[in-house]
Amino acid sequence: MRRYAGLWVIGFLPCTLMAEEFTFDASEYDAKTFEFSGYLEAKEEAQHLQTEHPIYQLSYPEESRSWLFRSTGTADLSGKWTINPQWIADLHGQASYATDAFETSQEPHKILDGGLHWSPDSSLSLDAGKRVQRWGKGNAWNPVGFIERAKDPSDPQTTREGFNMFSAEWTRSFDSTLQMLTLTPVFVPTYDEMNPDFGSGHHLNPALKLYALAWDTDFDLMWLGKGSKPQSIGFDFSRNLSTNIEVHGEWAHQYGVAQNVFVSQTEQELQSKNIDSYLLGIRYLTEQEVTWIVEYYHNGRGYDQSVLDQYYDLLWRAIGDDASTQLTQKARQLMQSGYGKMNPAQDYLYIRASISEPFDWLYTTPAITFMTNIHDHSFQITPELSYTGFHNLEIRGRLIWLEGNNRTEWGEKLSDRKAELYVRWYF
Repeated sequence: MRRYAGLWVIGFLPCTLMAEEFTFDASEYDAKTFEFSGYLEAKEEAQHLQTEHPIYQLSYPEESRSWLFRSTGTADLSGKWTINPQWIADLHGQASYATDAFETSQEPHKILDGGLHWSPDSSLSLDAGKRVQRWGKGNAWNPVGFIERAKDPSDPQTTREGFNMFSAEWTRSFDSTLQMLTLTPVFVPTYDEMNPDFGSGHHLNPALKLYALAWDTDFDLMWLGKGSKPQSIGFDFSRNLSTNIEVHGEWAHQYGVAQNVFVSQTEQELQSKNIDSYLLGIRYLTEQEVTWIVEYYHNGRGYDQSVLDQYYDLLWRAIGDDASTQLTQKARQLMQSGYGKMNPAQDYLYIRASISEPFDWLYTTPAITFMTNIHDHSFQITPELSYTGFHNLEIRGRLIWLEGNNRTEWGEKLSDRKAELYVRWYF
């Protein structure tokens, strides 16, 4: 790990000396009929694997290696056609190729979002296509993100794929305490091959968001009708307490959520219950230009610590000398269920600090992110450094350090150390 950290430092230092001068061309901002943009990215990863842990032995029983090196190439392309001031068509897709010692994968044409947008006037718009609806105010998690794919809290800015949907947006402004009101109805249909990973069954899956700006505070009310997913209601807010302090929060209630829970050491039972999830956070900019983000997240769909203890105990028994084939298969099945999700527990704390151009390092942004499972005290800490001094080029390096005892969330991950280096060229 020291070797990788040293290479990154050596690589970044000359960049500060070779940075190009900033230029501004007003013509670049003129409205264009056709617009095409994107980026090419090369990514290298090195993971230190926990070969003695169940998740490795159950996933790769025939393999034995301490390090895994992975190379990934990605082409991300976006196009927009402004047919006229009322009609806009757009498309955003990716092609990727990844290879390591275990597997090689490729996605030659993956559509992330795109469709047709119509605005008959400034207060109304209609949209049809594959879209990402970004509901919620949280940075790392969004309990009210009923109709979007979950974020990766370790890298929440990662591009996500949308769902096929129909939506509208109506906005009205007021000269009063209530300054703005926006109504957004959405339909996310699941029929045949449409949106199969949103949920099962043939449903329209209606959803609604009502946004209001009042008392200098942003509010949202959300609703998702019962269909492929349980009926859900939610609320979020965001308010600037001062020029450098912002507070935000989210709350979601879901009806009749199905969840597998242990009723014995190996047997599970499908239970249905109403759940509440919520998030509370603060964003603070110091006089030294350090941005702090702190969030507490309660995951109502997560498992309490006693259930997770049973799950981890079963995994360890599944790799014991006296483990039966049936027990091993059961453990693999549970790993692929809700227990193996990114954050399967109930309570988390997220802290991130970033600073722009410290010590006069032009175009350089260091940051550090800390996440912990409040109940088992395992955690992940991620220092990173990004540099944007070259024209249309971004270089970013991250070290991911996982710490936790056996039978804890981050102690039972596939790897306990990870190094990543990205080089992204925009055009």
